[in-house]
Amino acid sequence: MRRMLIVDDEPLIADGLHAYFGKAELEDLEVIKVYSASEAIEWLNLVKIDIVLSDICMPGMDGMALIQEIGDRWPRCKIILLTGHNEFDYAHQAIRNPCVVDYLLKTEGMDRIRSVVEQTLELLASEQDFHTQAQWFRDKLPRALPQLQKQLLFDIVRRSEWKDRLSLQEEFEAVHLPFRAELAVLPLLLRIEEWRSYESDSDRSLIRYAAANIAEELLGDKSVAKAFELDRQTVACFVQPQADPLRPGGEAERWARTVRFVHGTMESVQQACGECLHLSVSLIAGESPVGWSELYGALSRLGLSVVGSPGLGMEKLVRVDLTPASAPPSRSEAYPAMSELLLDNLKQELLQGREDWAPALRRWMEAAGAEGPQDPFVKLRLIGGIGECLLQTLQELGLSPEQDGETDLTPMLRFGVHTGWAELLAFYEAAFRWIVSRRSDTYKSSELQVLSAIHSYIKGHLKEDLSLTRIAQEVSLNPSYLSRWYKRVTGKGLSDYILEKKIERSKELLLGSSAKMYEISEEVGFSDQHYFFRFFKKAVGCTPQEFRDGRKL
Repeated sequence: MRRMLIVDDEPLIADGLHAYFGKAELEDLEVIKVYSASEAIEWLNLVKIDIVLSDICMPGMDGMALIQEIGDRWPRCKIILLTGHNEFDYAHQAIRNPCVVDYLLKTEGMDRIRSVVEQTLELLASEQDFHTQAQWFRDKLPRALPQLQKQLLFDIVRRSEWKDRLSLQEEFEAVHLPFRAELAVLPLLLRIEEWRSYESDSDRSLIRYAAANIAEELLGDKSVAKAFELDRQTVACFVQPQADPLRPGGEAERWARTVRFVHGTMESVQQACGECLHLSVSLIAGESPVGWSELYGALSRLGLSVVGSPGLGMEKLVRVDLTPASAPPSRSEAYPAMSELLLDNLKQELLQGREDWAPALRRWMEAAGAEGPQDPFVKLRLIGGIGECLLQTLQELGLSPEQDGETDLTPMLRFGVHTGWAELLAFYEAAFRWIVSRRSDTYKSSELQVLSAIHSYIKGHLKEDLSLTRIAQEVSLNPSYLSRWYKRVTGKGLSDYILEKKIERSKELLLGSSAKMYEISEEVGFSDQHYFFRFFKKAVGCTPQEFRDGRKL
């Protein structure tokens, strides 16, 4: 999904461009209009903008100042300037900025403007073409240094004992990681929702690496970012502000800019993974940074934030409040490292309700041996580990098999060193199979929950912003994905549903109230009463007043 922002202080021009591009049916392009540079900055702070189509001379803040604001927030945004007859010197000065791709006379006509917008969309697509990089990934797999960096970050997440900041900084410098130990860190997860055609372990390993590099490149435009494979389904990324001594503002302001940039760039990372790697992913980021010693709890909360929520398996964009409202989840170091990792993978598969849980359980069984461990103390650890895996999964999914009377958990109370290994495995395999079955039922109803949330929001906010971006934020979905998903599920576009509800509400007010036309127009989201008349007549076949008078006869 690309997003174009039209900026012009002349409503006639802004409205005309917005209406024109709204009907142009350019694929995956959302068009937003504003009437001032200050309104434009509000949108730039809210979401990522890909193209800005802007007047040069405007009151308050001119186009040159707006260009600087755009570059500070979204360095890959492309700018097309609209000029008057006497503004060529100004335009030539602006075109020297690398973000500015063209400038046009307002009198050149809509077809010319559309042509430049289409060329700009092609330019954006070419810059995000990762196919050549994918070949590079295949030819040059990670050498020693990247692997050491990944291992250090992975160890930091699972570290139970912490050294002082100086020691941590020395570890960063030893493997050439650009992080600063005295600063907090903003965590982000890239979770693979659907592998599609990638079936082999080697392909999936390569794709995880490619996804990590995409995240690093896009987030690295305005921050210090490092991504690495956290598990078979997830890439983690750590972000800090860039050191810029020449930039005014303190640490709080640098963090605010960095957090805003990361949140806005999540959509680009998601889109690049889909377009270039044919990969379906969700991105989950913290609302604020955390300390290095708090990363385990923070990553756990990020991962669990999408489990059990409506839209299971969809491409989500989620932000999570990481403030310490409660203590981070504890973890035990009592189990062998291999068993802990394998059970982590098993738990993730169970939380997602996927069929890969069976191979994950098999790997855990094979690691313990066909007859189980001979050492009774190791056996106790493994029994405790898989029991905790089951109970935690049930708790996090909100399942209670004993209340439902479907699964009896009481055998767990007598499991010990004398329990037969086959009996133990049969019990847990049956329990896990029940969990996946219940998850499948939840998945089937999740689409209805998302659809209901969308319709409820639209009906309650007809006179407010109902842009695709705003609705997508309500349900934590990628706007482009939401548009495609809604049409697939309902058979019609989201904009069609919005227009239907506006017409329904207009009719209710016309027949059931004495409200004036301008009041009805505002109630259904039209600031221009004349545009409301044209809209209503096109949809119904008569003007609002004719509809009211005709029904009262």
